[in-house]
Amino acid sequence: MATFFVSLVSLCATAATIRPYPTGAYDAVAARAFFARQPLRVASRAVEISLRGASFGIALLGDKLSGESFEGGDRALERGRQLTKLLTDLGPAFIKLGQSASVRADLLPPPFVIALTSLQEDVPPFSSVEALQILEQELGAEARRLTGLSREPIAAASLGQVYRATYEGAPVAVKVQRPAIEERVALDMHLVREYVAPLARLLGAPGDLQGIADAWGAGLVDELDYSKEASNAMRFNEDVARGPLAGSVFAPNVIGSVSTRRVLTTEWVEGERLDRVASGARDSTRMVSLAMASYMTMMLDHGTLHCDPHPGNLLRTPDGRLCILDWGLTTALDDDLQYTLIEHVAHLTSREYDKVPNDLVRLGFVPEGGEAAVEEAGVVDLLTRAYSKRSEGGGFANFDVPGLLAEVQQLSADAGSAIFQIPPYFAYIAKAFATLEGIGLKADARYSIINETLPYISQRILNDPSPRTAGALATFVFGASKDPATRVLDADRVRSLLDGAKRYDVTAATVSSGAEIAPGTESLPAEVAAAERAADALLAVLKEDTPASRLITEQLILVLGAASRDAWAGLRAQSGAMPAVAGQRSRLGALVDPLGIFRGSALVTNDARDKAALEAARRLAALAPELLGAVADEGGGASGVTPPDQQLLATALLRKAWQRREDLQQVFLRLALEATDQTVARLMAGRARW
Repeated sequence: MATFFVSLVSLCATAATIRPYPTGAYDAVAARAFFARQPLRVASRAVEISLRGASFGIALLGDKLSGESFEGGDRALERGRQLTKLLTDLGPAFIKLGQSASVRADLLPPPFVIALTSLQEDVPPFSSVEALQILEQELGAEARRLTGLSREPIAAASLGQVYRATYEGAPVAVKVQRPAIEERVALDMHLVREYVAPLARLLGAPGDLQGIADAWGAGLVDELDYSKEASNAMRFNEDVARGPLAGSVFAPNVIGSVSTRRVLTTEWVEGERLDRVASGARDSTRMVSLAMASYMTMMLDHGTLHCDPHPGNLLRTPDGRLCILDWGLTTALDDDLQYTLIEHVAHLTSREYDKVPNDLVRLGFVPEGGEAAVEEAGVVDLLTRAYSKRSEGGGFANFDVPGLLAEVQQLSADAGSAIFQIPPYFAYIAKAFATLEGIGLKADARYSIINETLPYISQRILNDPSPRTAGALATFVFGASKDPATRVLDADRVRSLLDGAKRYDVTAATVSSGAEIAPGTESLPAEVAAAERAADALLAVLKEDTPASRLITEQLILVLGAASRDAWAGLRAQSGAMPAVAGQRSRLGALVDPLGIFRGSALVTNDARDKAALEAARRLAALAPELLGAVADEGGGASGVTPPDQQLLATALLRKAWQRREDLQQVFLRLALEATDQTVARLMAGRARW
């Protein structure tokens, strides 16, 4: 009998320590084995979700059939509150879904958005008594170093809640995880992966749905480990400190001595939620742009994306910086995927839609070898219209979404198979940027997330030395004609690129920093100081050996050569023709080249490319004041920066180049080599005639 009781106690102890994810990381196989021993629990949860969801769906259907409007009225508000309560009752995974939907005013009726917004800040808290017990269990004696702990949480979220306290005399935020949260999350993810995803697949939903569920589950379970969240936040601060956004965006500093897997303590940050800033603050547009630039930088520079940017996690500090909270949910992107995304966004922002089918294959949205099927099905035309419409702004409120979906379904049917698939990695990227777009639409009803990628992409392809960004840069400024032997800058594309880079610089500057003044220009007239700054900026670009500097060098030599030949032709014409000389030789030509050796030479006559280059140069010169001049502030006024005069800019360039001649030796060498290469190429091609 004693042996029996010992075995029973041992069995109970073992059962108590069994977890759905034994290592603490998401594990679908382990969860399947765990819940296989609890069939009644699984069935009960499935029935609960089904009945609750079906009940709400039937209520909505009844409203629709009775002619009720979802756009307003007491019934719509009540349905919004019911949806909020449903998601809250169903637990963390559903709360997070509602949080993402709450910022999409272009997708959901206003009453639903208003109701779901409460999920950002009104998730019911758990007992503070339980929270104190968790603090003591996790921190032990260190818990006593947290003094003045607020009696009640100041914020409650789906996975935990936050208290204010003091640590070594400084205010801190203490986040405590909800009790028994791992099993609740594990059960819901098990149901989604093992039952919902296969059912959706049978009903024709495209993509690797179980893979998407695994990606979602891995991220959600990672959020339960606050030590990972701490590492993510500290790594972001280290990464951003090395880039152009240093001083403009940050994560709260973590206090490691009072942080564990279930408790996270950080510095206290005062700030205003970004969606409330967006409702009318002077710099609301800049803050939304800063958020977008920060997320693009995370994803494509750092390779780690913060995936939960709901408005409660984005704060504008009193000094105009952006603070990003809650680093539990992140996703990683490898180098190849980062560059592929850069190339794809460059194609979109430069409207090179014919490149999109190949992008979709490389990004995993179209099966390998599916480019031909995509083009034959008319997907390029569809994407051209869709992306153009998205560039107009307004989110999906500016879209005929049902019509678009019907057209996609028809294209898929015509192709004989599913053209599109959703790669698992994209689930969190889509969630993050959909949330950012929703916040942007609150600041500006015409907000376009595609256009808002331009500032980041512009500065990235101008500064990144990678050959792949060189290709993206060439696509951007040359368009379809990228052959090095024939290409000429497109003035409008260059204007768009430089405007994007300028917007990025303005976005990255903190409100309190003001415009940077170059040393020695403080007492100069405004127009002279503007020319000095522009000259410094251009020489700084040329000094570095990057794709941008090489491209500028190539086009600069091309334009200088064409201008010289054009000037020579003008001088010859002004000198008049030699009397009674066959071929109407000019006096100057006969004087300089009496034997006519260079007659017909490409060295002295411009061809079609040269003429196009000169025309592009004239257009860019005309645009120079706009490109290098004043930047409108948030209120639409001028920032006080005067556009540089073209003649002053040329003079400043010559003076600066001479002053910095020792620093710019490599620049002069590259210019000389490029001039030599172009001269040899012209001679070899023999394209021009006297």
